Amino acid sequence: MISSSAGDTAVKRSMSESKDAPVRTVLHSETIPEDPLDHFVCQTRAHRIDTRLLERFERLTGHEPHRYLRRGIVFCHRDLDAILDKYERGLPFYLFTGRGPSSESLHIGHSIPFEFARWLQAVLQAPLVIMLTDDMKLLHSKHLTVQDVRRFDVDNAKDILAFGFDQKKTFVFSNLDFVGGAFYENIIGVARHISMKSIRDTLGFGDDDNVGMFYCCSTQSAGAFATSFPGILGTSQTQLQSMSCLIACSYDIDGYFSEVRKHAGKLQYQTPSFVYSSLLPALQGAHAKMSASISISAIFLTDTPQMIRDKLAIAFPSSEDEGVGAETLQQYLRFFLQDEDELHRLQRIFLAKEMTAEHLREVLTDAIQQRVESFQSSRAKITDEYLKTFMARRLLDEREL
Repeated sequence: MISSSAGDTAVKRSMSESKDAPVRTVLHSETIPEDPLDHFVCQTRAHRIDTRLLERFERLTGHEPHRYLRRGIVFCHRDLDAILDKYERGLPFYLFTGRGPSSESLHIGHSIPFEFARWLQAVLQAPLVIMLTDDMKLLHSKHLTVQDVRRFDVDNAKDILAFGFDQKKTFVFSNLDFVGGAFYENIIGVARHISMKSIRDTLGFGDDDNVGMFYCCSTQSAGAFATSFPGILGTSQTQLQSMSCLIACSYDIDGYFSEVRKHAGKLQYQTPSFVYSSLLPALQGAHAKMSASISISAIFLTDTPQMIRDKLAIAFPSSEDEGVGAETLQQYLRFFLQDEDELHRLQRIFLAKEMTAEHLREVLTDAIQQRVESFQSSRAKITDEYLKTFMARRLLDEREL
């Protein structure tokens, strides 16, 4: 879902005069257009995360911005200033993210939005809601069965919890189980304002797509309203109606939220804020992205150290000191090498041709192996009983002022 949804979508060039111009997407495509980040910002009227915003974030929270922010991996936002205003004034808000369960394991590309969401939760001390869009996966993927996505729900939810979310502040739910009551009321409320034409224009669906696909953005949009979660985010309807939402997601699924931005005011709800992350390139190169449905495109969080080494050796052969392979290799280091000074040093000496791509690949291999090994150690501790505590309907802790 919020880390990537609807098959693996890619942004298609389609400018609009609207402030919240929707992203028009092409379904079932693995190709990413040239300069996709600049294209997205220009097309959707989002705002680049700049030094001023990062300085304000650090001043208010007392925390240095995450390396994803410093390196432009989380690259743009929509109304993050409004969330910082609420943080400064001690007013409540919550975080929202999720996953469309389509495979038994997450890959390292999925780790980016979840690692960032976990960091946001810790720094902002905000409650977090995580949606498992199993219903959407059934509608978008004809080969999946209910039994498949039910199994993936559990596997993926345990993967997500391994990133270290605060149990007292985190609620995880499956759409197949949770839809109903206040949540369904908001789904209907959003759906009443969305035309078929809007969905066609925004998401590129056509006459051959099933009717459920047209309905999915209403379900996903309802998660952006605190009133969908009474007894979880609060007990007072007045408090819930005034509670803002910050959505951390990859930029390619923004089209699913363009409708909620249009219509939140009509429902007398807060318009959600967004922070958008870029996509980790596929192992085939920077022109594509990692996909759970294409095994050779990704390093999975269940891969062994040798599997990781072998995949990277195939993706970045030692002869590719220049060109597409070297460019993608450097992008991977930006994502996964934590030491800022070491990253700059490696970039400098590689560009000066004082280091080979093979040496750079060894550094990357070690960094990813360590990351996956650490994840697997945490994942082994996530039991069925522990997962149930996150999925239990209960009042989440609020930020301590």
